[in-house]
Amino acid sequence: MPKIRKVYIASPLFNPGEKRENELINDALEAAGYNTFLPQRDGFLFVDLVDRIKNREFYSVAEAERIASKLIFQLDVYQVCVACDATVLNLNGRVPDEGAVSEAALCFRSGRPLVIYKNDARSLIAGKDNPLVVGLADYEVVAAIEMIPAALTRLADRDVSAYA
Repeated sequence: MPKIRKVYIASPLFNPGEKRENELINDALEAAGYNTFLPQRDGFLFVDLVDRIKNREFYSVAEAERIASKLIFQLDVYQVCVACDATVLNLNGRVPDEGAVSEAALCFRSGRPLVIYKNDARSLIAGKDNPLVVGLADYEVVAAIEMIPAALTRLADRDVSAYA
């Protein structure tokens, strides 16, 4: 595995609590010396992007939403599969965020290290998470934000990814 320099943070970001938790994950990674891609800071927020597109040009709302969706998809796929060396998936929430799970799957398929973080007991499967999600990280889940950098270090020391 190549050295991990930049980490993508795959996480829900739709309310102040989720955004704050993302910032805590980001802060722990940066304190450990990693660069990060934090979508709420470095990417596009759908609603803001739609407003910018429809106001700048003469696009309908539907066309602005289509363009925004494509831009967000392309940026996030590039960041996960090319620009970042690893991904941290925040699995907290009543159900996993579908965008974050997609990003984790892209990371897995790209052969890059993936750390899953979860300290939320809510789950639909008798207290267990879906094996198709946690299997992406070889069924290892980190329960504290401060443990994420050490988990990345362990993964960087492996010869091959879980996918390979």
